[in-house]
Amino acid sequence: MKLRLFALLFGSVLSGTVLAAGNSLNPVLDDKFTFKLGASWLKADGSFSSTREGDPTEKLTTSDLGVDDTETNAAFSARWRFTERWRLTFDYFGLDVNGNVREDFDDLDFGDIQASGFLAVDTKFKTDFYIAQVGYSLLKNERAELGIGAGVHIVRFDTKLKVSGGINNASGSVQSDSVDLTAPLPNVLGYGTYAFTPKLSLDGSVGWFGLSYSDYDGNLLTLAANLDYRLTDHFGVGVGYNYINMDLTINKSNRKDKYDIDYKGPVLYVTASF
Repeated sequence: MKLRLFALLFGSVLSGTVLAAGNSLNPVLDDKFTFKLGASWLKADGSFSSTREGDPTEKLTTSDLGVDDTETNAAFSARWRFTERWRLTFDYFGLDVNGNVREDFDDLDFGDIQASGFLAVDTKFKTDFYIAQVGYSLLKNERAELGIGAGVHIVRFDTKLKVSGGINNASGSVQSDSVDLTAPLPNVLGYGTYAFTPKLSLDGSVGWFGLSYSDYDGNLLTLAANLDYRLTDHFGVGVGYNYINMDLTINKSNRKDKYDIDYKGPVLYVTASF
């Protein structure tokens, strides 16, 4: 008898929980799967360097190399709400910009490049962000949720410089070097969602990494905000903004690479949720 009562009570609680989850003002608070596909317009402001062991560090700014323009790049996001309060998210966005400048440089040092004079500098500056995070909603009701979590930002840097011209008073000479690095950066985060209406909702997140481990040292701050509008129960559109403040040093293979850069820009996307 007691076992039967316990089973009835457990079933009542479980069904009540499911009913409560389905009574949210906006489907964004209940959807099991959500996918976003769109375009981002990131801009990079700051400096970076790549120094061989024993050489002086020379910072290069994104504006000096002409790679501070805004470019259109793909953006993707997926969220799996595997229980009412637990969720797993994956995000990708990046920056891929080319710069070309012609000017006098007192010193231009980047890896094997050591040049001065009136130079033509061609730069490829590419950064990809792959973000995987698991979160738990501490507060969740029919209109809002607020949670915490942890995850990892995998940041891939692909930087190439080609210098030509009167390098060190030698006309017609060429020097080039490149950096291709991947940095796994664990992070903690907080997130929240608020439904204004059954169709309009706002969500945001803040993530932070500050750690010295293995070959990596520095900190990373990420901020994101998105405004979603549901066209139907399962499809919608949205606009958002991403901001990343990075101060990261990577020591690998007798070489020190440092990135002190702000990445920021808007994103437009379409959504599909089920």
